[in-house]
Amino acid sequence: MVLAVLVSGVSWASPASGQSAPDPTAAPALTVASSATYRVDVEARRIEVEFGYEFENLTAATAFPGFFESVPVDAVDVVARDGSGELVAGATGDAEGFATWLVGFRTPLEPGDSLTMRLTWAIESGASLPGPIVEPAAVAFDVYAPGPEGASWSAPEVVVPEGFAAVSSAAPTQPYEIVRVEYLDAERFTSTVSVLPPDITISDWQDDGVWGAAVLDRAEAALGSLETWFGPRTRPFEVRRSFASDDHPDVSPNAVDLALNDAESIDHQLAHVWMADVPVDEAWFVEGLAAAFAGDQPNPAGPADIVPVVVAEIGAAGVRTILDDLRANAITYPGVVPEEQPLPPDWRTLLDHFERVAGAGGIDELFRSAVVDPADVSLLDQRAATRVDYNALVFRAGGWTLPPYLRLAMARWDFETFRAEQGPVSDVIVRRDGLLAWGESLELAPRDDAKAIFEAAQDDMSEVTALLDEQERALEAYDEAERLVNGDRGLLAAIGLLGNDVEADLASLRDAWAEGDYARVERDGHELAGLVEGAVGDGTIRLLVPAIGLLVVWQVLRLLRRRFLWRSGPAAGQP
Repeated sequence: MVLAVLVSGVSWASPASGQSAPDPTAAPALTVASSATYRVDVEARRIEVEFGYEFENLTAATAFPGFFESVPVDAVDVVARDGSGELVAGATGDAEGFATWLVGFRTPLEPGDSLTMRLTWAIESGASLPGPIVEPAAVAFDVYAPGPEGASWSAPEVVVPEGFAAVSSAAPTQPYEIVRVEYLDAERFTSTVSVLPPDITISDWQDDGVWGAAVLDRAEAALGSLETWFGPRTRPFEVRRSFASDDHPDVSPNAVDLALNDAESIDHQLAHVWMADVPVDEAWFVEGLAAAFAGDQPNPAGPADIVPVVVAEIGAAGVRTILDDLRANAITYPGVVPEEQPLPPDWRTLLDHFERVAGAGGIDELFRSAVVDPADVSLLDQRAATRVDYNALVFRAGGWTLPPYLRLAMARWDFETFRAEQGPVSDVIVRRDGLLAWGESLELAPRDDAKAIFEAAQDDMSEVTALLDEQERALEAYDEAERLVNGDRGLLAAIGLLGNDVEADLASLRDAWAEGDYARVERDGHELAGLVEGAVGDGTIRLLVPAIGLLVVWQVLRLLRRRFLWRSGPAAGQP
């Protein structure tokens, strides 16, 4: 941090030649009172700074040749002066944006002597960010007071042109504490550059327009991609030129205050605007998506770093799917009808969304390394083991979506409930597959009416099991009837079935199966089987009744003939 450099910024130089070094454990022997004044020069677009010092040497035998001070590395016109004129000063090194300057006294400051002097320097607007911004209607820069720590000091004084009012002007509470101050001339601050559909207003500072033109060009080029990635934008919003640091731009659902106008910065912040309505508890997720869209790296490094890695795999379409689901609060283990996600939109929900769109693909490992607290790693282990069972069950279910009570358990990370409830569901799938294969072997139309009950089951598999029971009984009856109808029946059976169209009856059973009338299949199937099984007996009866009738007639005729012959006696001429 710059503060660490500045805390050691004022240090005393070595004593003059021939003098002994002061005891570091002794009380301070050289005192200083410091002040700071910052003057804004709008026309020159720079900040003029003056540090004032009053030194007094309270030692008995130590002289001091000078002191050290730290100023920004971009500072220009660094000059030290005392009452007699300019002093010798030079930079001795720099670190973290600040340079250390050695200022020599005109003559060593002897014991009992005092000295009043000043150090002046300037920073020009736009030297760096978060550096000073000095524009005709807006000013923002960092202020701090010189030290050293423990010295008598006064808060920096800021002098701005007439018409400027403070937006943020907090004062440091100790030497070398850096505070950002901001001032506006509100009447002249912004003017509308242009309006893009859907009602995107771009505002720049007056007397400029170059910044706004660059934003307009980039925004026009990015509109199509923004909608592809993040969905349609229907609400109006404004892109305003900011006068603050671009490290943390102000982004709201309807506006973004932007300091930079390079393509990456514009794309990044417009992505934030497009995602402002996405309900998510993890700021790193939105930051990572904005960085991925803009093609830059998240800053500071952290969980956001994993997002561009995942985006490279799922693409813009995958990002759009996840954001649409987050906006709809859609469940991460979806069913056949829209359902709400039972968990808040935290890292668990995001992990589920990422894996649902991208597949396993190592995303779990990315979360382990960059997102999840060590205390939650065991939860990830449980999830990984349970998802193996879940995915296996999904595969076996085929075109059937798992019931809500299993999917909800997974979505709320209740893995114990899933493991306890998966057994009956697995049994139903096994039984379903067996009945389907049985029906196919009988050339019956495949039945899928248990699917809707399965996919809507809220508590258990009882309704599905009851329907499968009906199907099984119907298949048993049809199987028996089909075997008997299409078997070798013989002559007696054929005679016994005369007047019955058993093939038509079998076709009627197939129709009843196709209609899902399993009770009819079971009832009529058993009746048809009984009819065919009794056909031999019926045929036998049908043959015996006519035969017995003929035999009776033959016996009657035979009796009548014998009686006739007896009555008539022998004919004439016969012996």
